[in-house]
Amino acid sequence: MCRQFFIFCILVSAIIGSEAADTCNSSIFPSTFKFGAGTSAFQIEGGWNEDGKSRSWWDWFSNSYSIYINNATGNTASDSYHQYKQDIASMVAMGLPNYRFSLSWTRILPKGLNYSINQAGVDYYNNLLDELEAAGIEPLVTIYHWDTPYALDFLGGWTNPKMVDYFVAYADIAFNLFGDRVKLWATINEPKSFCEGIPSVVVNLFPEMPIGTYEYLCGHHAILAHAKAYRLYKEKYQATQQGRVSLVLDLGYNMGLTNSTVDEDAAERKNLFEFGWFAHPIVYGDYPDIMQEVIANNSARQGFPVSRLPKFTSSEKLLVQGAYDLIMLNTYTSYMITMANYSNSPSYQNDLQTSTSQSSEWLSSGLSTFKVHPEGTRKVLKWISDTYASPEIIITENGFSDNTATLNDTERISFINGTLTNIRLSMCDDGVNVTGYFYWSLIDSMEWNSGYTVKFGLVQVDFDSENHTRTLKNSAYYYKNVIETRLVNG
Repeated sequence: MCRQFFIFCILVSAIIGSEAADTCNSSIFPSTFKFGAGTSAFQIEGGWNEDGKSRSWWDWFSNSYSIYINNATGNTASDSYHQYKQDIASMVAMGLPNYRFSLSWTRILPKGLNYSINQAGVDYYNNLLDELEAAGIEPLVTIYHWDTPYALDFLGGWTNPKMVDYFVAYADIAFNLFGDRVKLWATINEPKSFCEGIPSVVVNLFPEMPIGTYEYLCGHHAILAHAKAYRLYKEKYQATQQGRVSLVLDLGYNMGLTNSTVDEDAAERKNLFEFGWFAHPIVYGDYPDIMQEVIANNSARQGFPVSRLPKFTSSEKLLVQGAYDLIMLNTYTSYMITMANYSNSPSYQNDLQTSTSQSSEWLSSGLSTFKVHPEGTRKVLKWISDTYASPEIIITENGFSDNTATLNDTERISFINGTLTNIRLSMCDDGVNVTGYFYWSLIDSMEWNSGYTVKFGLVQVDFDSENHTRTLKNSAYYYKNVIETRLVNG
């Protein structure tokens, strides 16, 4: 009798804890679903050299080579270092329950190393977290969002194996100082972007850069840094802080240019080179087979004595496998993929060996490569769920950019509505375990190498006013209604 009752309880719990397909309402999000918005330190804070903060790589680059980012810098950005209370007031006005932001490594550790902590930087983030807590807003904190301390570039940056230890020491400080108020941590944001995306741009300035080797060394150390920080949290802080930790990976939906097997295989190849590069090690303990095989073969053809893709040792495989509590996903658009001609010049792109295009029928946005295709969000969620054993997924970035910062941003509203509709269909019809959506971004900000020419914000920032005045756009009010009603009209 006891055994039967025990089985009955398990079945009831399973039914209550999940959304059955026949009862799932595809227009209404459950009350537990996390709605939020996000930002990153370099893009919004400004105060680039105030109160003991030192230069990050992006501070150096934007001030030294501003022509490559439309003559813009992040020196003032959205001025959130001084206006963070206004940011929180905007969140309160739109009823935002969750906020993703990142820490500036150089604001906390000006030397990049943990022997010299900048109290003014610590105070800033303590004040921000305290204000969020008082407003009832839950933080998702990213420890590293691309702003490497410039001082550490003199030591090789992410190509230096010691960078793993430098990052873990920094993460330890963040967990210790702020973990009492943080239940969701992202260790590293989009390692592919700073390991491959940024080098593919700056190689035009520095043609001597060892492309084809740099990318994989950087990625290897980023994976190990994340995994060691994850294990540190579990061993040292989990019992008292009860938080969850992951890293943020990015993927657009890759579809075959045609329905041919060759093109569909090319799309899968791109998925594994882009997302699998980092997801496979933390889920399965090693790089995707296709990456290992292709890079080893290409390296041999190019005269390298060993593969340009580093190998994990047996102990490293044990370290990285399972080093995540959920999948954090940044996704914006979709692409059509076919194979490209082989090139014997070493580079990540030549190893990937695919060609990318987008449909002329998709709506354009402020960023030319971020065309609107909300259906791709559903499909990329399904691919991740199928490939990585149905993990919990939070979308940590997804947004629409324009070039005007208009308050009447109807295209942004349409984009959010279409994306949320497809997320809900993914949950109801495809059984994907999506538990949160963070729109990118909360406010208009410094958009990396696009400078201030594109705007993603739900909140307009007047970059010409003394106080960088914030004004809610119509999309903010639309999002407020979604948060309040949980309802999306597909």
